[in-house]
Amino acid sequence: MATQTFLPGFGIYDPASPVLHPISAARLPTNTTTRSHRIHRWFNFIAGFSPEFVNEQCALASLDSGSILLDPFAGCGTSLVVAAERNLRSIGYDPHPIFNRICRAKLPSPNAGEVLLRTREILLRGFAHPVSPAELTDSQTTFLEKLYPTDALASLLGARDQLLASELAEDDLAFLMLSRIVDRCSHSQTDGIYKAPTSMKQSVSPEVACSEVTKLILEDLDSLNASDYQRRGTVIRQSSRTMQQVPCDSVSIVVTSPPYLNNFDYAEMTRMLLYFWGIATSWGDITSKVRADLIVNTTTALKGQKTLQGHYRRNITKRIHRDLDGIVASLGERRKQRKGKKEYDFLVYPYFSQMTEVLTEAFRVMKSGAPIHIVVADAALYGVHISTPQLLGTCMEEIGFRDVNCALMRERGKRWTLAKREGSAIGLGEYHLSGAK
Repeated sequence: MATQTFLPGFGIYDPASPVLHPISAARLPTNTTTRSHRIHRWFNFIAGFSPEFVNEQCALASLDSGSILLDPFAGCGTSLVVAAERNLRSIGYDPHPIFNRICRAKLPSPNAGEVLLRTREILLRGFAHPVSPAELTDSQTTFLEKLYPTDALASLLGARDQLLASELAEDDLAFLMLSRIVDRCSHSQTDGIYKAPTSMKQSVSPEVACSEVTKLILEDLDSLNASDYQRRGTVIRQSSRTMQQVPCDSVSIVVTSPPYLNNFDYAEMTRMLLYFWGIATSWGDITSKVRADLIVNTTTALKGQKTLQGHYRRNITKRIHRDLDGIVASLGERRKQRKGKKEYDFLVYPYFSQMTEVLTEAFRVMKSGAPIHIVVADAALYGVHISTPQLLGTCMEEIGFRDVNCALMRERGKRWTLAKREGSAIGLGEYHLSGAK
């Protein structure tokens, strides 16, 4: 039976009956509760941890209103929203052009309700003036037309053009609203976090989706009583490998979940929205405009990285060189024997090098005694087990973190077992990596 974790003052949000509900400890490192929390439910992905996990760490740290929470991988804003709810200040980094705006939109200002209603007017006008998908590039058209009926896509493009021509073109809440509508109107299921064009789900018309999304967000805004979340949080569109905007010794707590090694391609997972908004017009665009700024964690992000292996290795503490060298050698040998020939051996040094840079910056900006909490998973590539949390823990110790601890939060599922686990002392799972400055 799963252990139940009850967090005083925080639970699953239910506007009809605002009571607190315990959740299983195994759900803490997942996003499975976000759809039940106000603001968090506006927009989310399967990748990410729970608001309960963030709240628990903040509660244990005994923070005050002057405290600053840092999330170097802000994503859809889970940590920053929790911080705002607790009247804390927060700083989040995310270079992804979709996630960055979604995160900022989830820190609404007191006039957000007015912006939302004005956005609805603009979108409804746009639905009535559809735009032909013929104006898109071949890559955009080929992909998007698999996800929508032709008339729905034309209406959505009409709304996009009306919004971009309006005074709300740069407004993040308006961006989130239309992005959520776009997702709701697709007849393709989400396979994990990737849109699967050949699968089917129930979709709604743009007008119905607009009504649903408007109602959802307005409900939450009304419950905030004009609280200024925007004032409490800062979201920076930049990699957290350098955080020059944050002074030394200023952060009271770090709560984050970095990309897992060879898990999700965060550029591919948002291809639908990147194409819809015109941020990217081709697969090459996605690589150059999005992947290039993200942590190297998948083989799709290896463009330009394979010649830098020596540089990355030198940037990693020598304490884990033997482990990483053995992993890289094993992956190189196994690649020669596999039909797919995935270049996993080129992922290891860049990933740990870039994560070392992020952790070093986090240490610099943290106050003495400040805690750090990281949700991260291990990996098994071509049957080679990589103890990512433990290896990162060693990097943290070398940087100067004390009391570094790594605890299993949940197993990641049976589909990763069998030969991929052979010879591994530990199973694949998600871990809570913690420490203090």
